[in-house]
Amino acid sequence: MGGCRGFTLVELLTVIAVISILVGLILAAVSGSRFRSQVIVCTSNDRQWGVAVGLYASDDGRGRLPTYPLPTDQMTTYGQLEPWFVPYEIVTNMAVQGVTVPMWFCPTRSKRFQTHRENFQQLRGRDLVSPADLVDEFWSFQKSRFVFPDLFWWVPRNLGTSSLEWPDPLLLTTRTPDPWPRRLDDPIISRQPFLSDSILGAWDEARNTGQIPTEYGGHAWGGAVKNSNSAYVDGHVETRPKSQLQWQAKGPGNHVYVY
Repeated sequence: MGGCRGFTLVELLTVIAVISILVGLILAAVSGSRFRSQVIVCTSNDRQWGVAVGLYASDDGRGRLPTYPLPTDQMTTYGQLEPWFVPYEIVTNMAVQGVTVPMWFCPTRSKRFQTHRENFQQLRGRDLVSPADLVDEFWSFQKSRFVFPDLFWWVPRNLGTSSLEWPDPLLLTTRTPDPWPRRLDDPIISRQPFLSDSILGAWDEARNTGQIPTEYGGHAWGGAVKNSNSAYVDGHVETRPKSQLQWQAKGPGNHVYVY
C-alpha cells in the first residue's frame, strides 16, 4: 500500500509563485479602484468649488470672484510668487459659501492634508476641523503669512497695496494670451479655470516651451501622473488625462504650471 506523496520543492515554489502573482493582481486592482474613487471625490469637490465661487460672486454685487491681496510686505522670506499662494481671507470667507478644509487638498495626495492635521494636533492638542484652524496652522506652525494648499488658485490677487496683480499673463510667459477669470461675466470663464490641481512641468529653453512631468502633482498613481482636474466658473469640471495636459505659464526658475 503506497504512502501519500508530499509536494516536491519545485511544486511548492510554483504554488507560492502563483499565489504571489494572484495577490499582486488583487492588490493592484484594489489600489486602482481606490485611486479612481479618490479622483471622483476630487471632481465632486471641484464641482462644489464652482457652486461656492458662483455664490460668492453673486453676493459680491459686482460679480467679482474671491480675491484678496497677498501680504507681500510680510513675505520677506519668499523670493518668488506661486499660484498656490492664497491669502488667509479667501480661506475664511469661502467657508461661508460651504468650502470645507478638505476641499483645499486633493484626495489623491491625502498625506499632505494629514501632515497639516498632525501639525495642528501637536500645536493645539485637537483635530484640525475648521478653516480658522487651517489658517492657525499656517500662521502659528508653518510661520507663513498665507496658505499654500494643494491646488493652483488662478483668480488674480493684488500684491499688497500696489496695483500689481498675480498671476498676470502680461508679466508671465504664457501659452495663450487669455487672462484668468475675475468676474462672473468674463468671457473666458469656460476656457480658463479659477482653480486646478497643482502640477508642475519643466521649461525647455531650446524649444521655448513646457514639458509635462511624469511624477509630480496632479492625480498620480503607480509613480506617474494619470490625470488632473480643472474647475471653471461656469460650473463644469475637466478631468484631463496626462496626454491632454498642457503647460500654461512659465514660473520662476525652470518650472511651468500645468493643467
